[in-house]
Amino acid sequence: MEQGKHPPRATLSFSDYVAQSHRIFNGGNPKWLPIDPTQEAASGSAMATMFGPSPMNLSHVMTFDAQHLTVTAWYPDNKQETVDRALDAAHAAVEQVGADHETFTLRVATGIIPLQEAVNRVVERYHHVVVLLLDAFIFIMFSLAYRSVMAGFILLIPVNLAPFCMVASMHLLGVGLDVNSMIVAAIGLGVGIDYGIYLLSRICEEYQLNAGRWADTISAALLTTGKAILFTASIMAVGILPLYFLSGLKFVADMGLLIIAIMGINMVTALVVLPLLVYLIRPTFVTRPQTLLGETVNWDAFDSPPRPSGH
Repeated sequence: MEQGKHPPRATLSFSDYVAQSHRIFNGGNPKWLPIDPTQEAASGSAMATMFGPSPMNLSHVMTFDAQHLTVTAWYPDNKQETVDRALDAAHAAVEQVGADHETFTLRVATGIIPLQEAVNRVVERYHHVVVLLLDAFIFIMFSLAYRSVMAGFILLIPVNLAPFCMVASMHLLGVGLDVNSMIVAAIGLGVGIDYGIYLLSRICEEYQLNAGRWADTISAALLTTGKAILFTASIMAVGILPLYFLSGLKFVADMGLLIIAIMGINMVTALVVLPLLVYLIRPTFVTRPQTLLGETVNWDAFDSPPRPSGH
């Protein structure tokens, strides 16, 4: 593994302590770090390592009875490509040496990398299920709110275009898809639908004010609510941007950068894709005087008529 194309940053095992003991018992000369490949030399250096100190001092590399030993490898990150390379290298090393021997057995154990691989598999398996459920909820709710199935479709197109752009940006930014980034992606989906609702509702309002002229309607909506969306997304991005430069935790820096990318993608899709769809399709629900999400909705119309008073 250490001599492969993508070696780990560092490794630690009981043999590292054995080599140092072998050097110390030979005058401290670094030339004595390598151990002779014989049973006697290896056993002698191992006994010298465990002689004196408590075996618990070596509990991070071996069990108390010295029947199980571990080899730990550290990698720079837990991206999917790093996880795949690390596990492939570990399995290849076990196959090269052989798993079962007369006096010992090699196994690929657990750790952050294998656990991350298990999490990534679950995320990959259910990522599309979560997105489809959110899409179904969005479609039903806003088809009812705008009283049109076309409204649900129009809102879903930019919202579902944003995740594809997000995955591409994650690849460019070097952020892997894991359980943490999936949560951020779900938040971005919610933010994206908010921008679409604001702009689409404003388009419905401006259509009545501009006497049914589609170009003037969309221009007025972009110059009013569109400015507010641009301002809101920009302020949120500026507020999150210091996390990337000032945070010492890689997770916080990556998630801050990912949130900024998602905010920008949702803003662009809401301000470009949504108005273009409305202008090309020209849905009939926009021409209706009232929607449940409009400012001019007459809520008194939803009240039950007064009961006649009895005499």
